[in-house]
Amino acid sequence: MTRLQSVFHLAAPAPFHFEGTAYSHGWVVLAPNAWDASRATMTRVERLGGGKIALLEITGAGTPRKPAIRIGATHRGRLSGEDGLEIQRRVSRMFRVDERLEDFYAECRARGGGWVKVTAGYGRLLRSPTVFEDVVKIICTTNTQWGGTKRMVSGLVEAYGEPYPGDGMRKAFPAPEAIAAAGLDEFAARVRMGYRAPYVHELAVRVTRGELDMEGFRNKGAPTAELRKQALGIKGIGNYAAATLLMLLGRYDCLAVDSVCREFAKKKYFAGRAPDDAEIHAIYEDWGEWRYLAYWFDLWQDFNGEL
Repeated sequence: MTRLQSVFHLAAPAPFHFEGTAYSHGWVVLAPNAWDASRATMTRVERLGGGKIALLEITGAGTPRKPAIRIGATHRGRLSGEDGLEIQRRVSRMFRVDERLEDFYAECRARGGGWVKVTAGYGRLLRSPTVFEDVVKIICTTNTQWGGTKRMVSGLVEAYGEPYPGDGMRKAFPAPEAIAAAGLDEFAARVRMGYRAPYVHELAVRVTRGELDMEGFRNKGAPTAELRKQALGIKGIGNYAAATLLMLLGRYDCLAVDSVCREFAKKKYFAGRAPDDAEIHAIYEDWGEWRYLAYWFDLWQDFNGEL
């Protein structure tokens, strides 16, 4: 069957910096995502709700002041109207086009200096199309180096992701049903996540059985404290992971303190002395509901490496 291509355009809120959003943290290089820096383009294979598999190529269009997102979708057979809308919804969620950051930008301008750079359309942190994918990836960041996270996620996609037709090397992020269908021993042996394997497997089983509604975490009316409590009820999710999930849900009032955060604070704010977590939280306390973004872009302004 011939491959077809569909093109969609999403409006984005100004200011919006496409590259600064896509490459805002490590999610952009975690499978099935890939980043082409030379073209400032993100690609991923997406399994749509109706079962069709599409290869998405996502780029920025326009300028930060007149922004848009272009989505090229390559697929077998024609997409239905619902397929097209689903692709746009998923990419919209990934790039947070519904988030308003005016108040955060106002705070950055008030502080001046390097913070003013953030107001040129930065501030949005890339996330996954589904909460399930985000939670699995968060679990894979705990108690490991970044190389270990990339290896685990790649192994998971390779073992249980559905392939893009005609190119078995490209696969979508696994559906929870695909993981749940495997026994725990088989899953642990194929993916090699260490102690995390039972957590990811149990999460997939609970979602498949309808015991856990991952998309329910998007409830904008729920207090942050309630969402945090629910997150901590998932095996494998501790304080750091819960704060990271809240960030991906657009709740920035909780700070995710991990080894990277501690090392950064030690060097920048404590002259080489290791601070306790309370001292780290105090650095960003006056940012209120924007604590996480304040920390992240404080850290990110000096980042010149490769994810």
